[in-house]
Amino acid sequence: MVDDPSDTGDTFMYRLERESEALKLVAHLKRSEKVYVRRRAAEMLGNLSTIRNPDERTRVVEALITAVQEDDDDSVRAAAIDALYQRGEESFDRLIAELSGVAADEASEAVATRVLADWLSADHVEFRLVAATALGRRGATGAVPELVGALTDPDPRVRARAARACGQSDDPRVVDPLSDRLTDDRTMVKEAAANALGRIGTERALEALVPLTRASEESLRLVAVDELGNFGSVKPVVVLIRALDDRSETVQRAAMLSLLELLTTAPTGEAEGLRRTVLEQLRRVDVSATVPALLDVATDGRREGYRHTAIWLLSRVADERHRSTVIEHLVDMLDDPDEIAAKLAANGLVENKCPELEKTLRVYINRERGSPESQARAEAVLDEICDGDTGELVTTSVDYTYVDDPADYTEQNGSDG
Repeated sequence: MVDDPSDTGDTFMYRLERESEALKLVAHLKRSEKVYVRRRAAEMLGNLSTIRNPDERTRVVEALITAVQEDDDDSVRAAAIDALYQRGEESFDRLIAELSGVAADEASEAVATRVLADWLSADHVEFRLVAATALGRRGATGAVPELVGALTDPDPRVRARAARACGQSDDPRVVDPLSDRLTDDRTMVKEAAANALGRIGTERALEALVPLTRASEESLRLVAVDELGNFGSVKPVVVLIRALDDRSETVQRAAMLSLLELLTTAPTGEAEGLRRTVLEQLRRVDVSATVPALLDVATDGRREGYRHTAIWLLSRVADERHRSTVIEHLVDMLDDPDEIAAKLAANGLVENKCPELEKTLRVYINRERGSPESQARAEAVLDEICDGDTGELVTTSVDYTYVDDPADYTEQNGSDG
């Protein structure tokens, strides 16, 4: 027999929801004999936008988790799962932890995985949603076929969760199905698939992201260029350099950071060749976006390795329109507290030899700007760029180790650098 809403005091329950009477709704969820009442109470607890009392918030979450675990009606359990999802990631994550904990304690990993995998084919979308999330948490490779099947679930939330779970499995079998989701009709699914492919990180997985760098949605282009920094070879360089001209400044910056990631993390034997390739490609494009992006990184002290590489590139890509700006910043870096950055700046200035640089350095020296060490570096650069006057450097205690690229200082000075 179907419950009759008119017999449940439905109007009264709406008032409880409107007035945020969370604990009274909890009481209905726990004690009502009518399935309809318990289901509506669960739904309303998910709809409550604000529960100010932290103790009440805790009791609501606990009641919903208990309903998921103990209610004898699937529709109530499904409504409770959805309510926890609506209450936010923290509440939903607690449910996943509870379910995973029970499975881990009472059954083997294989049995727990199979139970969750079975949920992926449940009629109620909430069961499928929680199953995909829990399997991702467990990194359950035993459920990869079921997770791949869930990538075509009719509900986009399930598809997105399944995509994340596939990425957490690190199983090569998921790469092609995830690639197919990059053309999903929902952005949330495409983003989840892109992130999963980046997490897997194999060459085949990362190659699938290349077409996404031209997607219409900024968020997708951003994910793609961000993940391509993990490629570990020269292959995505042209794609990333093209992204430096993206209409979004956020994507431009991400593309530059990915290029710097490739350069900074390249194996020793490949680093020099990769730097030269990137430099050659950068010199072929309009540097109007490149120079500001490099300056942004070069003046940011939070990522030391990236910063060194950015200074090296910056000093070699500036055209006539940007040379003054680059010279100004490199001269300022002569007094940088990071000695490697200061030495790279000095060497970069030599690469930008011109009358303007000579004038700037003479002003810097004559006005005694910066520390004695920065003054000595300025003198050394001036001596280097002045034709016919390449004799003695200023004699000070400053170490004038020649730094031609970000790796040189460490190689020549060992751990002291």
